[in-house]
Amino acid sequence: MPITDSIEKQIENVLASETDALYLSERLFSPGGLFSQAADTQGERRAQAQSSLFKQAQRRLSKLQRQEAARFSRSIEKKAGEAIA
Repeated sequence: MPITDSIEKQIENVLASETDALYLSERLFSPGGLFSQAADTQGERRAQAQSSLFKQAQRRLSKLQRQEAARFSRSIEKKAGEAIA
């Protein structure tokens, strides 16, 4: 089943508004996520993985993960600096 207009709009809304990588991943890519809802067969999942919307979602997830990792690193560095001082 191709992505319906409704699911596509929901995916676009999540991509535009979500700032938490874990939530975005769960909402889009989990077994109950929006992409899973739109693909019933392995062939549909393969085609979906090549779509521009899926690739956009992957890029957004990667960006959020990098931002969260950078914030975590800064937090650790700050805590280490405070422990030394």
